[in-house]
Amino acid sequence: MKNKLKYICLLLIAFLFVFTVSGCVLSPEDCYVFSDEEFIDLYKEDNTLAENSAVRIMSANLLVHFKDLGGSPVKPRAHRFAQAVKHYAPDVIGAQEMCGDWYKYLMPQISDNYEVAESKNSVFMENRTPLIYNKQKLNLIESRLVKYSQGDKNGCRVVTCGVFERKDDLKKFIVTSTHLDLIRLKDYEKEKSIMLKQISEFFYVIESLKTKYDCPIFMTGDYNSMENEDSRYEGDEYSKQNDLTYYRCYGKACGDFVYKRIIEKYVDTKFVEGVEKKFQNTKGYLYDDPTWDHIFIANGDKANILTFRILASDYFLEDSLGEVRVSDHLPICVDALIK
Repeated sequence: MKNKLKYICLLLIAFLFVFTVSGCVLSPEDCYVFSDEEFIDLYKEDNTLAENSAVRIMSANLLVHFKDLGGSPVKPRAHRFAQAVKHYAPDVIGAQEMCGDWYKYLMPQISDNYEVAESKNSVFMENRTPLIYNKQKLNLIESRLVKYSQGDKNGCRVVTCGVFERKDDLKKFIVTSTHLDLIRLKDYEKEKSIMLKQISEFFYVIESLKTKYDCPIFMTGDYNSMENEDSRYEGDEYSKQNDLTYYRCYGKACGDFVYKRIIEKYVDTKFVEGVEKKFQNTKGYLYDDPTWDHIFIANGDKANILTFRILASDYFLEDSLGEVRVSDHLPICVDALIK
């Protein structure tokens, strides 16, 4: 009897949680913070597609709002990011660290065109590594969420997969979003083991998709692994002022072992031969600086990568007070032709 009552109570709590969340959807106006003057520089940025028939895939670590993880209030950041989404119009966004406040403040602003695939990690937690896709242009054929067997239990450590079909020509492509664990230097060997286990499970997901679908697979994500361990760090003591790459490891090795493992199997779209490079800023960020975020591709013979874009303009970088304007990561995106 006690077990039955416990089960009923859990169902009631789950129902109340879902009802409360679904009953608190904001209007776009409730999410606005700034006037159009805030977005003047953004509107000047080149957002043209390399080809009109290309798809645009974005990867964006949005940064949770939790202060102990370096976050800040989401509402102003979501307003800025929503305008960037409208301006650059990606077909699919692989998002990371999309906590509840991001769902609350971002989605009402873009919901006319965009929808979330796999929004839940569990009954009580949102999926913090979802896919956001343009429902006006794409049909979602299949989606699923695969949780890593090891690592942080924070709603981030998953692979979210979406199989999409373009409405105008019925061409299919796949996008995944993932967010691996990170190296905590005091537990280096333990964390390295966890990350390598996650990568093995990630490979299994990608290979199973390759077996089922004969189309390109774009693998977005925060892999917590740079393409190399080189930083333009200068000086005897770390500070943001003398680290133009925003390198976060303070001169210590942090995990290019994951990146090296991935490129043994798949291709980093940033370094595809002949790719057009798109980036601009005034603060010293270089296109070839090492980054944590990557978009890899499998079945690369099924697509032509035209453009790799780093949204590194001053609109996305820290403001004059050193506070993040959107996130502590820069969004990246590719334009590609599906064959």
